[in-house]
Amino acid sequence: MPRATAAPASVGSLFLQGRSANVEGRPAEGERLLRRALRMLHEQRPDRVPGMESVVDADGDAGAAEAEVRLLLSLSTSLVQRHGADSALEAAGRALELAEGLEPDVRVVLLAKCRLQLAMINGRTGQTGTALEHLEQALTWVDQLGPADRFELLLSRGAVRVDGPDPSSAEPDFAQAASIAREHDLPVQEFMARHNLAQTVALSGDLPRALRLYRDIERLGSGASRAVALHGRSRTLLDAGLVDEARDLLLRAAAEAEGTGQRLVAGEIQGDLALAELVEGRHEEAAEGAARARRLLQHRAPGLRRRAELVLLDARRRRGERLGDVARRGRALVEAFDADGDHVAADLARLVVAEAEVDRGRTAEAVRLLRATADLTHVGSLSTRLRARGVLACAARDADDAPTARRHLRAALADLTETLAGSSSLELRAATHLHAQDLARLDLAVAPDAPRETLLAVERWREAASRSPAVLPPADPELARRTTVLRHLRHQVREDLDRAHRMRARVRELERSVAALSWSAPGQGGPRGMVTREDLARSLARLAERETSVLYLVESQDRLLAVAGTARRLRTVDLGPLSPALEEARVLAADLETGARACGGPMETTLQRSLQHSARALDDRVVRPLRLEGRVLVVPTPALASVPWGLLPSRRGQPTPVAPSVSGWARGGTEVAAPTVAALAGPELGRAPDEVDRVAAVWPQGWAHHETTAAELAAALGRHDVVHVAAHGRHRDDSPMFSSLWLADGPYFLADLERQPRRASHVVLSACDSGRSRHRGGSAALGLAAGLLWLGVESVVAAPCRIPDEVAADHLPRYHELLAGGLPADEALSGAAAGAHPLAGAFVAWGAPWSATPAQR
Repeated sequence: MPRATAAPASVGSLFLQGRSANVEGRPAEGERLLRRALRMLHEQRPDRVPGMESVVDADGDAGAAEAEVRLLLSLSTSLVQRHGADSALEAAGRALELAEGLEPDVRVVLLAKCRLQLAMINGRTGQTGTALEHLEQALTWVDQLGPADRFELLLSRGAVRVDGPDPSSAEPDFAQAASIAREHDLPVQEFMARHNLAQTVALSGDLPRALRLYRDIERLGSGASRAVALHGRSRTLLDAGLVDEARDLLLRAAAEAEGTGQRLVAGEIQGDLALAELVEGRHEEAAEGAARARRLLQHRAPGLRRRAELVLLDARRRRGERLGDVARRGRALVEAFDADGDHVAADLARLVVAEAEVDRGRTAEAVRLLRATADLTHVGSLSTRLRARGVLACAARDADDAPTARRHLRAALADLTETLAGSSSLELRAATHLHAQDLARLDLAVAPDAPRETLLAVERWREAASRSPAVLPPADPELARRTTVLRHLRHQVREDLDRAHRMRARVRELERSVAALSWSAPGQGGPRGMVTREDLARSLARLAERETSVLYLVESQDRLLAVAGTARRLRTVDLGPLSPALEEARVLAADLETGARACGGPMETTLQRSLQHSARALDDRVVRPLRLEGRVLVVPTPALASVPWGLLPSRRGQPTPVAPSVSGWARGGTEVAAPTVAALAGPELGRAPDEVDRVAAVWPQGWAHHETTAAELAAALGRHDVVHVAAHGRHRDDSPMFSSLWLADGPYFLADLERQPRRASHVVLSACDSGRSRHRGGSAALGLAAGLLWLGVESVVAAPCRIPDEVAADHLPRYHELLAGGLPADEALSGAAAGAHPLAGAFVAWGAPWSATPAQR
């Protein structure tokens, strides 16, 4: 049988292949194909070009002159990615010259295409003013354009509007462009329009809606550039404070861009990788990354190179390095951006210069710079708005105008809480507070010098960070399906290391998709007002009613402060440098881990002595100097949220509840008559069945279940007042939403809990590490116990460390006996620990007061 031969290449086929390569993110291939088509066109000099439809006659082939114009325009798209603006502008400019000499009907369409292309190239490289001029000329021919060209015009106009003073004005253009693309079956173009719409919404600060739009884009599926898609979404994650997740996407986008020759995109991505380092406070790494991005963009896109330069200057500013030079070079960038018409970048440069001037003590100049912007306190991304408020608050502080400084800080907090009211995602709400950490510190700095005022300044931000979403997110069958698949996959590979290695990529991709769906879940209802002096007075009165002292820990200028005492007599105590306390907490956590592993072994006594030593060291630094007796409510800093405070020597045998804010503790408080109790055991814990049977037997309405599944735990949380879970636990510091309890059918994630209807007001997690949490740098920490509190469970008992099976099985039934006898949860927990194994003291009573009045048997 004769071998089939490939059809010979033609100008028309090469044009289509080259254009597809550009759209799909392969500019090197696109350039090669299009240059070959141009050479073939010049050599053959045909009257018509088969395979290339004319722009004015869908049934006819394009003429040679028309074909050359369109080949040059497509080639310029390849060139702007590979070689920068100059060569791309040269090709598009040549196309414009050729189009001017064509017949009127063809000329109108091709002139519009040329102007659109010139606008794209100039806009893409930061020449916004020139781009707008080309667009205005193209608009004169809009009524004579076909669907694809009208799409391009709307897309380009939207892109220019995004860089204007009101980015939201671009939304109708992108939405209309997406509708045109969908109506005319242009899937790649629809992807582009919806991607730009998502970026625009993110820029306006509506992060949850932007992430929902990215979620819809993912469902489209198309041949568009994967690097561009990943890059756009990563920027939104970065502005949400999800820095690790953004960095993951950026690295994947960079690999895609490098692999497909998209050097311009690769350079931009390097700049955003540097920005990720900057957000996390890694200033050296940020400076190195920004310098690398600047080199990559040096001869390709001057506007983008200047944006990388701006990140480099910001890194130097944050290191306190040659602030005068930073301000001088920043002003030069402002002038260059303004000359290009890139006013958004110019305003960002003014903000960096203003922050440098604040650092230099020249706050009047900083305010003048901000007044020259498009009011950055209301325009731009959330992080930009918060930074602008910070500059104004610093200026007011330095002018000895503390009331005005506090007014700006209240406005920033209101902006933050209003933005987060649109999300029901615990992780997004916790992470976004990363951008407010400097404002929270500033609020403390401008507070009046009195214990209650210090408490109020910190409490505002802590309470805002730990509030529960107003309602459960709407049901999402796709999220439920993917979470179930992830659970089953984890279950299948747990004991098969070879398979686990093979399935690692699939598991990671599933986690990414579940997280993305979770982040995009909308919230409902406006935010609650921030904590006022009256609110704080009511909270302190509640402390007095329950005869409870408070230990409220505060970080201030690298020192650890405590606002401590009774409601009637508070005092502020400087406990010394912060870093030794953090180190002692780390040593205690390590000793708890090794002590748990050695339980019952030959080294147990030695390791218990080490644990006692580390507990005493932290106690002596933080708690014992305050001489607090009786019940003490501990409100730790997020960085110390995982300390088992009741384990410290001075607190043994005394109730030591822990809460993320004093307002949350005081606002709650539950007494349940005749509670229904579900005690559930997971697999692979030898004493768990006995533990849950004993717990259930304590309560008149107790129910025990062995080998519990995820569905059974979800049902228990929705039907019972008290839920006790004896299972293996795992905290995921890299991704707290995948912290889990191991059940019969696999892990039950915090991401599952986020969407379950809940009746339970008291949850006991007899599981390792279930009280641990991750602190991203803001005012919130997230883990299983913290997540349950955020989700509205009043009270949670959990341990922030590994607990031996036999310790939990002996200790927690005694706890339930005391609880069923009417003792409040915190008293029952401390009472049960008396005389028990030392590790029993690691269980913590989190949240608000809780007690039961059981029915008589």
